[in-house]
Amino acid sequence: MSLEADVLIAGAGFAGLRAAIAAAVSGRGLRVIVLAPHEGPGGSSFAGHAGSLGVLAPADDEEREALLERALSIAQPGTADPALVRLLLEQGEPRLRELEQWGVPLATGPGGTRLRRSACFFPEMAVAAVIPDCAAAHAAVLRVAVAAGVEVLPGFTLAALGVEGGSPGSALCLDPVGNVLPVRARSVVLAVGGPASLFTNDASGPGQTGTGLGLARDCGARTGNASFLQFLWYEGGQPFPFLPQRAHELEVAGPDGVPAALPRQLRHHVASRATHAPWGWGLPDAALDAYLLARMTPAGVVPVRYHGEREPRLLSLMAQAGNGGALIDADGRTSVAGLFACGECATGMHGANRIGGAMVLAAQVFGHRAGIAAALHAHSALLPPPPTAPEAPEHQSARHPLRLREAMQRNCLPGIPGEALHAARPGFGGPAGSERQRQELELFVERLKALLLLPAVDLLDRARVISCLTVAEHRLRRLRAECEAVAPAPVA
Repeated sequence: MSLEADVLIAGAGFAGLRAAIAAAVSGRGLRVIVLAPHEGPGGSSFAGHAGSLGVLAPADDEEREALLERALSIAQPGTADPALVRLLLEQGEPRLRELEQWGVPLATGPGGTRLRRSACFFPEMAVAAVIPDCAAAHAAVLRVAVAAGVEVLPGFTLAALGVEGGSPGSALCLDPVGNVLPVRARSVVLAVGGPASLFTNDASGPGQTGTGLGLARDCGARTGNASFLQFLWYEGGQPFPFLPQRAHELEVAGPDGVPAALPRQLRHHVASRATHAPWGWGLPDAALDAYLLARMTPAGVVPVRYHGEREPRLLSLMAQAGNGGALIDADGRTSVAGLFACGECATGMHGANRIGGAMVLAAQVFGHRAGIAAALHAHSALLPPPPTAPEAPEHQSARHPLRLREAMQRNCLPGIPGEALHAARPGFGGPAGSERQRQELELFVERLKALLLLPAVDLLDRARVISCLTVAEHRLRRLRAECEAVAPAPVA
């Protein structure tokens, strides 16, 4: 058995389905196939939101300009393309109106006006709308896709692109029981999500394969912002709320297990930290996160409590979403002809940090544009020759390699390396600490490269290893630059 498509969409979250609808509607007569690894709603859009979801929805030019300025300011130490950020903000409203026409209502307040809330990293204005029922929203979009003629294949997972040096559409996938199937497609849209599921502490939602970066890179696409993930402190199954009014009461257990008051010099960070759930890359309040991380126990938790509480709250640092991916243009094109990307597989519309609700909007705006561009490419592209499935066991597992996830947890948490950690973690500060981190990360990178040489590594695990390698190498480049910046000047 094999699959043939004019446009192949890998991933059935909001970004993938939006791309599929746009491809089917704009490229009438084209066969559009969606590979959906997870049968239900999948992706980080469905993680940790208690069923609802915020989506950036600026109401006027003043809000758009303010959001543009903020998005670019928090993009450091990553990179963002101002043109893509502006496009996101200008074309978001038409996409949201389409969602409403498709049966995805946005929450309303008194008088039927659209309910608006403030967003992470932008607390000054209420600029985010609310999708009150994510599962119902996904079902509505799925119905529209099927009605447009899109073929959705539940349980099918993209495993390789550009097989044997061919075009991206010369691909391999796994069916629901793990059989390797050849795939031929004129265009491919990558929408399989980010690398958060590659960490042991994973809150990225159902259906995440962790292969997005690896598939893009293995096919030759340029990537960016790879090591900038969204990490959140969780207490149980929910993000931990930082309470500014109780900052003076917050106590953190040290290595000896004895709780001590949060140092005075960190207390003022609690107020700004309360305005965004994820770790803020490059922001001053990351010193608070680094202080907590430095006190993590071998079990991977940080015991905290507010003064007067008898039992500690056990915080875990969870990876929820990625801000890196394939570098794309305004139409979702990557640097490889015939390969498009959207959702967490794409970057450039944000950098190291992103404003709350921006990814949901990006899935709509750039998913739509990528689908149209992929259909246009398919009209003039030839089907690649059928790829040859590798000699491998008849069935391949879709599981995550646990040891790989543990290694990512040890080596690629924020602050390891990270600017804020140097001021907060004993033994890691200064040039000696940076040098030690660099050596450990270099060793991890070499081990990942060695894994790729093993013949027993199956297709999905290979893509995951390349994703891990992309994250680790990006982090290593940052650490080397950091080591050079703090190295003493040579004596004349």
